Amino acid sequence: MLRCFALLAALILVGFTTLEAHADRRVALVIGNSQYREIPALKNPDKDAEDVSKTFRLAGFEVFAAKDLTRLQFEEKFRNYLAAADGADLAVVYYSGHGFQIGGENFLIPVDASLKDAADMEVQAIKVNDILRQLRSRSKIQMVILDACRNNPFPRKDYWLRDQLIVAGDSGLAQVTGSQNTLIAFATEPGAVAYDGSGDLSPFSSAFSRRALTPDQEIRSVMAAVRRDVVKATNGKQVPWENSSLIDDVVLMRGTEQPAPPPDTEQDQQTAERGIEAAAAAEAIGNRDIRVPVGVGPVPLKLDFPTKDAGVSLKLASYPATGTLSLPDRVLSPQSSLKAAEVGNLRYEPQIGSAAPVDIGFQIRAGSAAKQATVKLSPNVDPCDQAAGEPLDLQGVVPGRLPNEIGGGAVEACEAAVKSYPDIARFRYELGRTLLASGRIDEARQAIQEAADKGHIRALFALGSIGSVDLAKANDLYSTASDKGDPYAMAVWGRALFDGLGVQRDTGKGLDLLLQAAAMGHVDAMKNLAMIFKEGRNGVPTDPDRALAFLKAGMERQDVYSMGILGLAAHLARPAVMACKPPKVITKVKVVRVPVSKPKTIAPTVPVTPTVKPVPPETGRTPWSGGNQGANRAGGGSTGGGQSEGGETGSDGL
Repeated sequence: MLRCFALLAALILVGFTTLEAHADRRVALVIGNSQYREIPALKNPDKDAEDVSKTFRLAGFEVFAAKDLTRLQFEEKFRNYLAAADGADLAVVYYSGHGFQIGGENFLIPVDASLKDAADMEVQAIKVNDILRQLRSRSKIQMVILDACRNNPFPRKDYWLRDQLIVAGDSGLAQVTGSQNTLIAFATEPGAVAYDGSGDLSPFSSAFSRRALTPDQEIRSVMAAVRRDVVKATNGKQVPWENSSLIDDVVLMRGTEQPAPPPDTEQDQQTAERGIEAAAAAEAIGNRDIRVPVGVGPVPLKLDFPTKDAGVSLKLASYPATGTLSLPDRVLSPQSSLKAAEVGNLRYEPQIGSAAPVDIGFQIRAGSAAKQATVKLSPNVDPCDQAAGEPLDLQGVVPGRLPNEIGGGAVEACEAAVKSYPDIARFRYELGRTLLASGRIDEARQAIQEAADKGHIRALFALGSIGSVDLAKANDLYSTASDKGDPYAMAVWGRALFDGLGVQRDTGKGLDLLLQAAAMGHVDAMKNLAMIFKEGRNGVPTDPDRALAFLKAGMERQDVYSMGILGLAAHLARPAVMACKPPKVITKVKVVRVPVSKPKTIAPTVPVTPTVKPVPPETGRTPWSGGNQGANRAGGGSTGGGQSEGGETGSDGL
């Protein structure tokens, strides 16, 4: 019996040890919008964002920080953040800037928003609920903190939301309910307005930064302290508010690390000598440029430090500007210290979307001696990602290529990536894309199935678009991927629900999903919405101006079909630059129909395997005309589906 108790105690101890050794993945997106173009600038948000970013970095978060984001810049930043937050223990979004409610929906306002027309809210602003949906599908715990409770500063007060024209009449932000393990915090109570304060920081962000760094304080205690501070600073005019469904404790700042104990006085001279030798050897580290792959998790740096002497300690003199440093048992912050024996276990995870080299600065001490050393880290994107990454893949690390842009050598690059990183599902999916582009359908399906089995969401969508998949099964795959936040799947499943394609019609849910996909930058969803609003389908009112707004949004994202529908030449020599601007005279969508003779017979469309060829470096994207196996199913699309890739989506016109 005693042996049984001893064994049970040992197992419990191992369990606790394993739990303690796990380095939580905590990711924060911090945005401060101050310099608005159409309305007066705000005083504090850029400084608020800088201060809060430092707070989260000191607490050991990977921080995506941004200021004065346009709508397109927000989409890109948010997609990179979501890729990093996939599987995170805690995902946080902190926003300071203009934000207000319309019809109970909260919107954050990019700096380039004009909101002059009734359709502008859907194509220019960012819905808070869309942010929450994405976080819920990717992280264990979610926090959204909004210092954005202000009145609508724009002259217009009525906007389209779904199928209704809503008049904005309330102040501040509306109350938001979250799912399990979510905290949503507001700078002030629902329906009230927050204050900028008299200093450089708003009362709310100032109190949050100060209180959040209290060691070992649970977040609900932190927010209670923030509330007391803000009420006092504003004489009771502003009362911070939060909705919490947390079931787990959340501690932002864990207990401060204890520095290594100093050596005994008798051994000081000997330790100093050894430390000087170690510091001199560490100078060689600064001559190294370590290449670190992006999107494969924390990468061991394998720094060969020449001593493990407990009397030698290291402190981070400079933390990488982006990305995260960690040890197997903990994430390091800019104030962390290391023991000499831990240096060999140091790891770095580059930030997705940031390719600039970064430096790590060390201050090495032994006795009274000190020495500085610097290590240079260069993030690099795997050749497989470069060759076959897919647009709007929320688990991807690059802007992506369309199927007809996958060139020669892509299969070999992705086979090498799968071999090097067998647990990274993204590489298996990208291998499937390259095999599909090469016409090796069965091999492609197997690779994509393996990616789906390993948790790659886009792979679920692709399985419904390959070959002769049963319509009911395809819809199930689209529905599952849509629930997990994939924009391609939301667009196809939304269209199926809206039109009742192989499923019972649900116009409201279908329209919502199409709007969510468009909000993530999916241009096919934008074209579908333009058709719905132009024609007035399934009870949705006709509004050509609203249709035009979505076509313009597609054009801003360099979609050639949107440009063609608007009658604009698509010159895309450099996709990153606007190739053409909408003429100011365009105010309405005009339909011009040319009568054609009706053919006696219609030949069936035969899928064509695309010819793979290298993409010239200076050419832009051209429409995908490859195998359209899914054209008769909900949403159509080509073998990979999505951004202007389907034969069906390309044929839509106004």
